[in-house]
Amino acid sequence: MSIKIRAILSFFILSLLNSPAFADEKLPLDAVVAMDSSGSMKKTDPKELRKPAAKLFINLLGKEDRLSVMSFSSQAWPITFMTSLDTDKNISKSMRATDKVSSKGLYTNIYAAIKRGINLLKNSENNGHDPIIVLMSDGQMDVGDKARSAELRQKIFDELVPLLKQYHIKIYSIAFTQNSDQSLLQEIADATDGRYALAASDDVLHKVFAKIFEQSKEPNMLPLTENAFTVDPSIREITIIANKASEKSQILLEDPDGKRLNSTFKSPNIKWFVSSSFDMITLTKPKEGQWKILFSDNDNKAYIVADVKLRTEFAYNTNSETPVLEIKTWLEKDDKIVDADEVISTMKLELEIEHPNGQVDTQPFDEITHEGVFITDYEPTEDGIYGASVIARSKTFERQQVFSFRATLPQALPEVAKPEVVVEQPAPAAEEKPAQTEPPEDDLMQALKIFVIGNLILLFIAINVFFIFKMMKNKK
Repeated sequence: MSIKIRAILSFFILSLLNSPAFADEKLPLDAVVAMDSSGSMKKTDPKELRKPAAKLFINLLGKEDRLSVMSFSSQAWPITFMTSLDTDKNISKSMRATDKVSSKGLYTNIYAAIKRGINLLKNSENNGHDPIIVLMSDGQMDVGDKARSAELRQKIFDELVPLLKQYHIKIYSIAFTQNSDQSLLQEIADATDGRYALAASDDVLHKVFAKIFEQSKEPNMLPLTENAFTVDPSIREITIIANKASEKSQILLEDPDGKRLNSTFKSPNIKWFVSSSFDMITLTKPKEGQWKILFSDNDNKAYIVADVKLRTEFAYNTNSETPVLEIKTWLEKDDKIVDADEVISTMKLELEIEHPNGQVDTQPFDEITHEGVFITDYEPTEDGIYGASVIARSKTFERQQVFSFRATLPQALPEVAKPEVVVEQPAPAAEEKPAQTEPPEDDLMQALKIFVIGNLILLFIAINVFFIFKMMKNKK
């Protein structure tokens, strides 16, 4: 089989595994936040920053989302079962549950945490929710017996990972230290199309939770320039995550009129949550104009609820021999594309890509349709998970939407050198032999190759059709 055929077949497989993903229609979440309560957490998280970080995640979720808080050490037990976050009472209940997570457990039973999470989530998809487990741990799979711990570690892959795949549950795993079983947490996340992160210092843990929110919900945001952002009339609510340079830092907000607000400011339209590493501020019906975050570190976030949304659709182009991501984006209001010339003509859109190695590239959108859809292509250059951000800007309007994707480049196998064939010269014939009536050996080999390749392709298509029908049957 030629290198070209191998590459085409490899990418055909890739395109099936990476089916089109749509960032504009995310289902509500069912999330289990599994928090390690083993005694070693006293050293790895002495300030208990996993608790405000979990509260940040709870507050970022929407009214249609549901959440369970779980603690695990020797065993795993839910502090709250699956709770709808549709009222302030339920949100407060979930936040208080994180305060009940201790650091007194003897062991770290990751197997029990995942198994209990599966039991809580196995019916989520039938209820129209996307199920995820946020798994935080600072150690190894440990139940006090080395042989039993090793057995349970293997059972995670033999028993639990197949169940996670069956119920389409994604694992977002967080390791607290370099001594955590990073390979275990990484492999579980990869096997379920989730994400893995190392929070080696406690002051970045809330950033990891913000990233999990972005990866699972793909929200609309406001791009920040030197910690300033622009509010337009369509924005109904903003949630700001402002990072602190130190515990003593005091975050301020400056509104479009130049008025400065702090955490003690009293208003029914402002909720202000303070922690040692970040502040979270929610503004309802914010004033139109430019706002500023003062006395804050960088990498801040501004998530919004708005009537005009930035929508993004991305999928691999299956007509290409190499992975090429086609990205389409547009503005939407009342479920319709905004195609007004006065809006579109002044809008500048940019795609920002973060490589698996941390390198960041930017490129403009190079095409726009008459319906108001902006289009660009991106070709991954390495295997791994990419972060992506679409940023739209005009004089009075800004939007940003984030998403991520996994790229697996096709592997072109090298040609196998044919063995050198030594042909012995036949002895002179006494008389002329009749002309050969059978096809030459090379023609036979070529015919055989075509036959084998054809059957392999038919077998590949039959297997995929089987799995498609099986998936459709399971969904029914």
